[in-house]
Amino acid sequence: MLLPKWVTTMLVAKAKPALGRAHNAVFENLKTSPITPILVAKAKPALSLAHKFVPDGLQNQLVLQGMKRLAKEFLENGEMDFMAGKVARLHIKDMNISFFFTLQDESNSPSQDKKLIILASLPQPPEPNVTFSATLEAFVLLASQKVDPDTLFFNRSLQISGDTELGLEIKNLIDQFDIQLLHKPVGYLLNVWSQQLLEKQHA
Repeated sequence: MLLPKWVTTMLVAKAKPALGRAHNAVFENLKTSPITPILVAKAKPALSLAHKFVPDGLQNQLVLQGMKRLAKEFLENGEMDFMAGKVARLHIKDMNISFFFTLQDESNSPSQDKKLIILASLPQPPEPNVTFSATLEAFVLLASQKVDPDTLFFNRSLQISGDTELGLEIKNLIDQFDIQLLHKPVGYLLNVWSQQLLEKQHA
Protein backbone atom coordinates (compact mmCIF):
# COMPACT_ATOMS: atom_id res chain seq x y z
CA MET A 1 0.00 0.00 0.00
CA LEU A 2 1.31 3.44 -0.91
CA LEU A 3 1.88 5.88 1.92
CA PRO A 4 0.19 9.29 1.81
CA LYS A 5 2.39 11.95 0.24
CA TRP A 6 2.69 13.91 3.49
CA VAL A 7 3.98 10.81 5.29
CA THR A 8 6.58 10.15 2.57
CA THR A 9 7.68 13.80 2.68
CA MET A 10 8.04 13.65 6.48
CA LEU A 11 10.07 10.41 6.34
CA VAL A 12 12.42 11.84 3.71
CA ALA A 13 12.87 15.02 5.76
CA LYS A 14 13.70 12.95 8.85
CA ALA A 15 16.06 10.68 6.93
CA LYS A 16 18.22 13.41 5.38
CA PRO A 17 19.90 14.55 8.64
CA ALA A 18 20.51 10.94 9.65
CA LEU A 19 22.10 10.17 6.27
CA GLY A 20 24.23 13.29 6.56
CA ARG A 21 25.47 12.22 10.00
CA ALA A 22 26.19 8.72 8.67
CA HIS A 23 28.20 10.17 5.76
CA ASN A 24 30.21 12.35 8.13
CA ALA A 25 30.83 9.40 10.46
CA VAL A 26 32.10 7.27 7.57
CA PHE A 27 34.32 10.15 6.43
CA GLU A 28 35.86 10.64 9.89
CA ASN A 29 36.47 6.91 10.26
CA LEU A 30 38.17 6.76 6.86
CA LYS A 31 40.51 9.60 7.82
CA THR A 32 41.72 7.87 10.99
CA SER A 33 41.41 4.19 10.12
CA PRO A 34 44.68 2.28 9.52
CA ILE A 35 42.86 0.06 7.02
CA THR A 36 42.20 2.93 4.57
CA PRO A 37 45.55 2.46 2.73
CA ILE A 38 44.80 -1.27 2.52
CA LEU A 39 41.34 -0.56 1.09
CA VAL A 40 42.89 1.71 -1.52
CA ALA A 41 45.51 -0.91 -2.41
CA LYS A 42 42.74 -3.46 -2.97
CA ALA A 43 40.43 -1.04 -4.78
CA LYS A 44 41.21 -2.15 -8.33
CA PRO A 45 40.60 -5.90 -7.82
CA ALA A 46 37.51 -5.05 -5.75
CA LEU A 47 36.12 -2.86 -8.54
CA SER A 48 36.91 -5.55 -11.10
CA LEU A 49 35.01 -8.11 -9.03
CA ALA A 50 32.09 -5.71 -8.50
CA HIS A 51 31.91 -5.08 -12.25
CA LYS A 52 31.37 -8.80 -12.83
CA PHE A 53 28.57 -9.23 -10.31
CA VAL A 54 26.85 -5.87 -9.86
CA PRO A 55 24.11 -5.26 -12.49
CA ASP A 56 25.09 -2.81 -15.22
CA GLY A 57 22.12 -0.58 -14.45
CA LEU A 58 23.24 -0.12 -10.84
CA GLN A 59 26.84 0.55 -11.89
CA ASN A 60 25.61 3.18 -14.33
CA GLN A 61 23.49 4.87 -11.67
CA LEU A 62 26.37 5.06 -9.18
CA VAL A 63 28.69 6.62 -11.77
CA LEU A 64 25.95 8.90 -13.06
CA GLN A 65 25.14 10.30 -9.60
CA GLY A 66 28.75 11.40 -9.15
CA MET A 67 28.85 12.95 -12.61
CA LYS A 68 25.59 14.81 -12.01
CA ARG A 69 26.97 16.33 -8.81
CA LEU A 70 30.03 17.58 -10.67
CA ALA A 71 28.11 18.81 -13.71
CA LYS A 72 25.03 20.29 -12.01
CA GLU A 73 26.03 23.96 -12.35
CA PHE A 74 27.13 23.53 -15.96
CA LEU A 75 23.89 21.77 -16.88
CA GLU A 76 21.81 24.53 -15.29
CA ASN A 77 23.81 27.26 -17.05
CA GLY A 78 23.53 25.58 -20.44
CA GLU A 79 27.31 25.11 -20.64
CA MET A 80 26.88 21.45 -21.54
CA ASP A 81 24.41 22.01 -24.39
CA PHE A 82 27.16 21.06 -26.85
CA MET A 83 26.68 17.46 -25.63
CA ALA A 84 23.05 17.27 -26.79
CA GLY A 85 22.69 14.39 -29.21
CA LYS A 86 26.37 13.48 -28.81
CA VAL A 87 27.78 10.37 -27.14
CA ALA A 88 31.03 10.40 -25.16
CA ARG A 89 32.56 7.07 -24.22
CA LEU A 90 34.70 6.70 -21.10
CA HIS A 91 36.78 3.54 -21.56
CA ILE A 92 38.80 2.03 -18.69
CA LYS A 93 41.04 0.00 -20.93
CA ASP A 94 42.82 -2.20 -18.37
CA MET A 95 39.45 -3.37 -17.00
CA ASN A 96 37.57 -3.33 -20.32
CA ILE A 97 34.79 -1.20 -18.83
CA SER A 98 32.98 1.51 -20.78
CA PHE A 99 30.40 4.15 -19.86
CA PHE A 100 28.51 6.06 -22.58
CA PHE A 101 27.40 9.57 -21.61
CA THR A 102 25.05 11.86 -23.47
CA LEU A 103 22.87 14.88 -22.80
CA GLN A 104 19.26 13.94 -23.33
CA ASP A 105 18.01 16.03 -26.21
CA GLU A 106 14.64 17.51 -25.28
CA SER A 107 13.43 19.83 -28.01
CA ASN A 108 12.04 23.21 -26.96
CA SER A 109 13.11 22.66 -23.34
CA PRO A 110 15.22 25.06 -21.28
CA SER A 111 18.79 23.95 -20.57
CA GLN A 112 18.07 23.12 -16.94
CA ASP A 113 15.52 20.50 -18.07
CA LYS A 114 18.13 18.60 -20.08
CA LYS A 115 19.44 15.50 -18.40
CA LEU A 116 22.87 13.91 -18.34
CA ILE A 117 22.35 10.18 -18.81
CA ILE A 118 24.37 7.01 -19.29
CA LEU A 119 23.28 4.86 -22.21
CA ALA A 120 22.98 1.11 -21.74
CA SER A 121 25.85 -0.69 -23.48
CA LEU A 122 23.96 -3.97 -23.89
CA PRO A 123 23.02 -5.73 -26.05
CA GLN A 124 24.62 -3.38 -28.59
CA PRO A 125 27.00 -0.60 -27.48
CA PRO A 126 26.05 2.85 -28.82
CA GLU A 127 28.32 4.48 -31.39
CA PRO A 128 30.38 7.18 -29.60
CA ASN A 129 31.27 10.54 -31.13
CA VAL A 130 34.37 10.73 -28.95
CA THR A 131 36.20 8.23 -26.72
CA PHE A 132 38.35 8.94 -23.67
CA SER A 133 40.54 5.91 -23.03
CA ALA A 134 42.89 5.41 -20.08
CA THR A 135 43.84 2.99 -17.34
CA LEU A 136 41.94 3.03 -14.06
CA GLU A 137 44.91 4.66 -12.35
CA ALA A 138 45.03 7.45 -14.92
CA PHE A 139 41.31 8.10 -14.45
CA VAL A 140 41.82 8.22 -10.67
CA LEU A 141 44.52 10.87 -11.11
CA LEU A 142 42.21 12.77 -13.47
CA ALA A 143 39.17 12.53 -11.17
CA SER A 144 41.18 13.63 -8.13
CA GLN A 145 42.60 16.59 -10.11
CA LYS A 146 46.09 15.71 -8.91
CA VAL A 147 47.11 15.57 -12.59
CA ASP A 148 45.43 17.73 -15.22
CA PRO A 149 44.01 16.26 -18.45
CA ASP A 150 46.63 17.97 -20.65
CA THR A 151 49.49 16.28 -18.77
CA LEU A 152 47.83 12.89 -19.03
CA PHE A 153 47.14 13.50 -22.72
CA PHE A 154 50.67 14.58 -23.61
CA ASN A 155 52.31 11.69 -21.75
CA ARG A 156 49.88 9.34 -23.54
CA SER A 157 48.20 8.15 -20.34
CA LEU A 158 44.92 9.51 -21.75
CA GLN A 159 43.88 8.96 -25.36
CA ILE A 160 41.12 10.94 -27.08
CA SER A 161 39.77 9.55 -30.34
CA GLY A 162 36.91 10.46 -32.66
CA ASP A 163 35.60 14.03 -32.71
CA THR A 164 38.63 15.83 -31.26
CA GLU A 165 36.84 19.20 -31.09
CA LEU A 166 34.11 17.67 -28.95
CA GLY A 167 36.78 15.92 -26.90
CA LEU A 168 38.56 19.21 -26.20
CA GLU A 169 35.29 20.84 -25.10
CA ILE A 170 34.68 17.99 -22.65
CA LYS A 171 38.30 18.09 -21.44
CA ASN A 172 38.01 21.83 -20.74
CA LEU A 173 34.78 21.19 -18.83
CA ILE A 174 36.43 18.49 -16.70
CA ASP A 175 39.11 21.04 -15.76
CA GLN A 176 36.40 23.16 -14.13
CA PHE A 177 34.76 20.41 -12.05
CA ASP A 178 34.83 20.94 -8.28
CA ILE A 179 35.55 17.58 -6.66
CA GLN A 180 34.48 19.01 -3.32
CA LEU A 181 30.94 18.42 -4.59
CA LEU A 182 31.43 14.67 -4.38
CA HIS A 183 30.36 12.82 -1.24
CA LYS A 184 33.12 13.25 1.35
CA PRO A 185 34.06 9.54 1.60
CA VAL A 186 34.37 9.30 -2.20
CA GLY A 187 36.47 12.46 -2.40
CA TYR A 188 38.70 11.32 0.44
CA LEU A 189 39.31 7.87 -1.06
CA LEU A 190 40.15 9.49 -4.41
CA ASN A 191 42.60 11.79 -2.65
CA VAL A 192 44.34 8.95 -0.77
CA TRP A 193 44.38 6.69 -3.83
CA SER A 194 45.82 9.36 -6.14
CA GLN A 195 48.43 10.37 -3.56
CA GLN A 196 49.59 6.76 -3.29
CA LEU A 197 49.82 6.52 -7.08
CA LEU A 198 51.93 9.69 -7.28
CA GLU A 199 54.23 8.51 -4.52
CA LYS A 200 54.68 5.18 -6.32
CA GLN A 201 55.51 7.00 -9.57
CA HIS A 202 58.19 9.10 -7.88
CA ALA A 203 59.64 6.32 -5.74
